[in-house]
Amino acid sequence: MIEKMLTLADIANRLNQEYCQNYWQDHKKGQGLPSLFFVTDQQAVPYPEKVISELTKGAAVIFRDYDHPSRAALCAELAKLCQKKNILFLVAGDILLAEKIGAGGVHLPEMMMMQAGDIRRNYPHWMITAACHDLNSVRQAGKLPIDAALIAPVFPTHSHAETLTAERKTLGRRGVQDMVKAAGLPLYGLGGVSSLNGHELIGSGLVGLAAIRGFQIA
Repeated sequence: MIEKMLTLADIANRLNQEYCQNYWQDHKKGQGLPSLFFVTDQQAVPYPEKVISELTKGAAVIFRDYDHPSRAALCAELAKLCQKKNILFLVAGDILLAEKIGAGGVHLPEMMMMQAGDIRRNYPHWMITAACHDLNSVRQAGKLPIDAALIAPVFPTHSHAETLTAERKTLGRRGVQDMVKAAGLPLYGLGGVSSLNGHELIGSGLVGLAAIRGFQIA
């Protein structure tokens, strides 16, 4: 009951601390990584600047919004907000846009993971994250120069509507733990994560959390 009173940031910070204490030696990655990612989606969260203004130390932003009609302009605007707050800003799926706006790195959809080697050679100081949805993709990510992976969907989520009526299609805590065991890199939990359920992942081995709508839940 006490855990449910924690904020999303509190839970993410605790996961990050646990990871650095218990898992860092296994992966040799993870120290200094953000504990919490805000993943933008203007259809779900129409005012991302409000969420960014409330982010605290240890948080970072992944700019997604693939279909936004003014994607480049919105990306540049949000990147400036993050720069002012000294918050890491990654661009999803667009290396050229990330370079243009001076991002801190990129987030790769699962189908783009194999580009990680070229990206690392060209941008050695960037943070590279990737999306993974099963054990095979997590294992593959661990063999590539990827800093961390976002695994999803952890809980039922509107982003994957089928999970709202079929919870078996989510990872749940057990699925998360299976991925942590199989992974050779730090993992973030994404999908339906909020302060109301994030406590269920404490002790799972995740390095942190990622959320879209979860930031709107007190």
